[in-house]
Amino acid sequence: MGISDGKGVLRKIAFQLNDTFYRFAINPDNMVYANPHRTTAVKTKSKIIIEDFQEDIPSVTISGTTGLNPTGVASDRGIAKIKEMKNFLKNYASLGGNGKKSTSDFYFHDFTNGEHYVVHLSPEGVNYSQDANSPLTYRYDIKFVILRGAGEVDEDSSASPEIGNRFPSLPIPDWMQNGGLGGGLIGSGAQDSQGNTGDDKVYDPTSGNDSIYNKGAGSNYVPNSGSTPINPQAPSRSSYTAGQTGLGYAIGYYLRNNGGGR
Repeated sequence: MGISDGKGVLRKIAFQLNDTFYRFAINPDNMVYANPHRTTAVKTKSKIIIEDFQEDIPSVTISGTTGLNPTGVASDRGIAKIKEMKNFLKNYASLGGNGKKSTSDFYFHDFTNGEHYVVHLSPEGVNYSQDANSPLTYRYDIKFVILRGAGEVDEDSSASPEIGNRFPSLPIPDWMQNGGLGGGLIGSGAQDSQGNTGDDKVYDPTSGNDSIYNKGAGSNYVPNSGSTPINPQAPSRSSYTAGQTGLGYAIGYYLRNNGGGR
């Protein structure tokens, strides 16, 4: 009679593609859930080192027969059910290709055990077979990879609100983390979206000041004078301020004073 939960009314497994179902007339003879683990064991001279990367791709394999005519209904005859299954899976496979999976989710409903998954055909695919000892029945072997639970959201449908680089290549200096210069990094005469202006005069890219990278800390850079020129690749206070303000002007983040000539 196929796999059962051992009590109550037997609920058979089913496939679902959009609003179309393939319902098994008889449950599979075998159903195997595999949950591999991504673990590497490295044997050294003194110890065994374990590298654990958590779960690998789970899978479910089902195999069984369509039966001769388990329900007595013409549409549940073995030859009819195997043709229906072939067409169902062929139709699903045709929705993908060219390196992309199907545009519609394939649901595997294990009503017997109360488990429901979104699955995809594994590389092993599907095998259909007949045996001379049972010429009127057909056997199938199908392996699916489990993508997620049926109630879980597809990763392609979720969005991350995070903006920017969480792991910058250059360290952010303390003076920037503590609010910047004079409470802000806005150039003199510039206004942010709240109408605030900064107290520090930094480079305005429209001012024509092409000596910004030759400017020292508080005075124009003179060789051998002891002042330090700005290195635009180093996280110095002046270069950060100049670069951030220039970018703000370029993308329109800072507003100009009317008639200010900037």
